[in-house]
Amino acid sequence: MKKGMWLWAAAGIAVLLLCSTALGGSITSNKRFQRTFVCVNKHNGLIKVISRRQQNRCASGWKRYRVSDIFGKGMRGTRGIPGAPGPQGPQGEQGPAGSDGADGASGAAGAPGATGETGPAGAIGPMGPQGPMGLQGPTGAAGADGADGADGADGTDGADGATGAQGLMGLQGPTGPAGADGADGADGAQGATGPQGPAGAKGDRGATGPQGLQGPAGPAGLDGNAIVQVSAAGAPGQKTTSVACPGTTFALSGGFQAQGSVTESYRWFAGDALGHTAAQAGHGWTVTQSSGNSGSLTVFAYCA
Repeated sequence: MKKGMWLWAAAGIAVLLLCSTALGGSITSNKRFQRTFVCVNKHNGLIKVISRRQQNRCASGWKRYRVSDIFGKGMRGTRGIPGAPGPQGPQGEQGPAGSDGADGASGAAGAPGATGETGPAGAIGPMGPQGPMGLQGPTGAAGADGADGADGADGTDGADGATGAQGLMGLQGPTGPAGADGADGADGAQGATGPQGPAGAKGDRGATGPQGLQGPAGPAGLDGNAIVQVSAAGAPGQKTTSVACPGTTFALSGGFQAQGSVTESYRWFAGDALGHTAAQAGHGWTVTQSSGNSGSLTVFAYCA
């Protein structure tokens, strides 16, 4: 008889392990929940949660397990939305000046400057010494014929006089006044562009800004103390019994206490044998056994 009870307990744990595999993705990763201990009845496979106030001990006829040993470690929840950037902190002190950067490449030649304006004419210098006598100028043009005079009386022919000596050349006249300044010449064309000057030295690197504030923590995971246990006893002659979770909570796992052979134990899903809808899926647990005796079946669900 004792060996049969152990077989029933082992079968109950195996069913729970199969259910926990199907539910592993729906349990939020919470270290506190996974460190919680449960007691499994060695006779019927019933599971109950124990707290630290009970010093994590099980009564006689029960065996202690970690929740993670039965249900497995839950998957990590999705990362929370990053918090909004915090306000910018005060500016830190200026760091030491960095080392001088390498000289930059020579720039292109710059454009030549515009031609400056013509300066004023200089003062007239002193008169130079008298130059040598110039050459004799050309003979002037013959004058116009004078009007014919009245015929004089015929004189007697005089004797031919001797040719006179040539007179001395007259002195050079004084220098005339200086002429007026000539008009300014037109501006010359703009010169070609001069070469570009060398690039300036590289500036110092600015100080590093302060680190932003840390974003807020993500939402907390599932609290193990929030798990609620509900149960339902089967009616006489009824082989299938279901239990629903309260309110909008979901069934994390389920269990049973049965006399006959359990043929199925499952979490509600849309289109199951009892005709649950998509809105009811996951909100209860159903167990079917071979016996229909009165009080032979009790179904448990652990909801959160």
